[in-house]
Amino acid sequence: MLPLAISFGAALVFLVQPIIAAVLLPWFGGSPAVWTTSLVFFQGALLLGYGWAWGLERRLGGRAVPVHLAAVALSLALLPIAPDPAWRPTDPHWPELKVLGLLAATVGLPYGLLAATAPLVQARAAATAHARPYRLYAWSNAGSLLAIVAHPLLLEPWLGAQAQSRLWSWAYAGFALVLAAALWPTRHAHRAPPATGGPAPAPGARRGWVIHAALGSALLVGVSATISEDLSVTPLFWVVPLGLYLLSFIVVFADDRWTPRRVLGPLFALALAGLAALLWAGYRAPWWAQLGGYCAALFVGALWLHGELARARPGPAHLTGFYLWMSAGGALGGLLAAVVGPALLPLPAELPLTVAAAATVGARAWLGGLPRTAPREGPRLLALLGTAVLVMALGWPVLKRLRGDAHLFRTFFGALHVRDYVPKKEAAAIRHLLDGRISHGFQWLDPARRGEATAYFAPHTGIGRALSRPSPHPRRIGVVGLGAGTLAAYGRPGEVIRFYEINPAVVHVARAHFSFLSDSPADVYVVLGDGRMSLAAEPPQGFDVLALDAFSGDAIPTHLITREAVALYLGHLRPDGVLAVNVSNRHADLTRVVRQHAADFGLAQAFVSARSKSPLGPYTSHWMLLSRDPAVLADPAIATGTRPPPRAERAPVRWTDDHAPVWAVLR
Repeated sequence: MLPLAISFGAALVFLVQPIIAAVLLPWFGGSPAVWTTSLVFFQGALLLGYGWAWGLERRLGGRAVPVHLAAVALSLALLPIAPDPAWRPTDPHWPELKVLGLLAATVGLPYGLLAATAPLVQARAAATAHARPYRLYAWSNAGSLLAIVAHPLLLEPWLGAQAQSRLWSWAYAGFALVLAAALWPTRHAHRAPPATGGPAPAPGARRGWVIHAALGSALLVGVSATISEDLSVTPLFWVVPLGLYLLSFIVVFADDRWTPRRVLGPLFALALAGLAALLWAGYRAPWWAQLGGYCAALFVGALWLHGELARARPGPAHLTGFYLWMSAGGALGGLLAAVVGPALLPLPAELPLTVAAAATVGARAWLGGLPRTAPREGPRLLALLGTAVLVMALGWPVLKRLRGDAHLFRTFFGALHVRDYVPKKEAAAIRHLLDGRISHGFQWLDPARRGEATAYFAPHTGIGRALSRPSPHPRRIGVVGLGAGTLAAYGRPGEVIRFYEINPAVVHVARAHFSFLSDSPADVYVVLGDGRMSLAAEPPQGFDVLALDAFSGDAIPTHLITREAVALYLGHLRPDGVLAVNVSNRHADLTRVVRQHAADFGLAQAFVSARSKSPLGPYTSHWMLLSRDPAVLADPAIATGTRPPPRAERAPVRWTDDHAPVWAVLR
């Protein structure tokens, strides 16, 4: 029963992570930081669970069994785990603390007790003369990996978030019974004394445990954050890196011979070099190349780092302490990469710094593992040069963004970069806005041209055509997503434009560094908060045009284009109003989602693709325009620019609040 209990508990530990984080994601604007902050919570809760197991086993031995089982029984009262919608935050301030608080209130106690299962079961196994208690750790990670695979293949495609939460809650109740059956027979076994429990930790071993675990955790957080920012914020792209991270533990703790240093050393160097190349290429690489490349590098890096952990593990008598220090390192690495780094660094440099640190530690471990009789000057020089080249390759893109008169703003919702350029073939300078590594537009600094709508919003784009139409009355215009405020350039005297923006830093940038808002002859208002939540709290606005242009980097905030969201937007439109959706995305075909909404609500639709020249290179935009009145989209101002959406023969995809499968729209 012990292998079943440990694998069952581990499966629930990692199954709950994407389930509960996906529920909270729309509550915080679909920000990629929701997942990385959740990882910090889960690693911290894992540390508390390991501390609970260490304390119980150290103080009580076999008497810890009824105490732990009683705590598990008590936690059943907190089921189901789905958070109450009334807890949804109403303002965007201090989002990190709110994510952590919501996770603690919903899954804190069950998760902590589940986390204690692996070290406690192994300690009980050691006390009952189990031959290889560390082998049970492989069972634990096998259960975790099974859950990670089951989520995207079995749960996510077919079950909504609420159904997944209920299923997990029932499974947790079943786990309580399995755990009781497994642990109860061991309650009379006493903890093995240190003298007979195998070797004690070597001097300095605990420091090594913390460092290697911290680097592995920081690598996971950095890779997950980069994938989410450049591709999409979805459980599909969360669980793949997490699953490979867990698989590395399974491999290294199963048998030391599977991860020899002489093989892993060169592979580790290649993996870090591949990560550096991907960071150079950025979002321009295809989604499958990014996902595959980042995940392969993460897996090899985790094999090396966790292999060093496995080689330094102590005897079974010190097992719970080993896991406690290892989890402390994991929590520390996650905290540094997901919280401390974003708070201190003006742009996302956590992954390059982690790779550089891992390269340094890895080179030292590789040199230390060479045979004592082998010559060391050549390998030492090779490791030094390789590490130096890698650090320079990682640092150059970061330093390049810091050059010149750059203004950097970083919050939970993204990293903004404002910089002035003087293009070579232009006399006038421009001011450019980046969110992450994605351009969010620019403005001419020449007073004669600074009122021009540029980039994705030029007059011949979909939104430009919708806003350039003549109107018999002063219009009311709504825009979800502020950016630089470019769409305010279409305002006319007597009109009202309402922007909805969740990121306070974006509001500051638009007002302090761009003049679209202040130059507009219309009455311009900026509503701070999630666009959908803000609109839900307002009376019908009667918009003539409502534009959806909210992106976090190049990621898709799915909750803004679900069926329920579109129903809300239609309630704010005039009968002849236009809902304009920016579906520009390198990796996902969002037209399939919008086409389904048009069919569900009986709306006329038009697809407008445009290419705008700029000193920064061409901007390609794709907009879907929807209206209850087909005559509006038949207006020559719009109709002359429409064409069938690409791959129109592909079936539409329905997104709802409960189920929005991103995998179905990947190109």
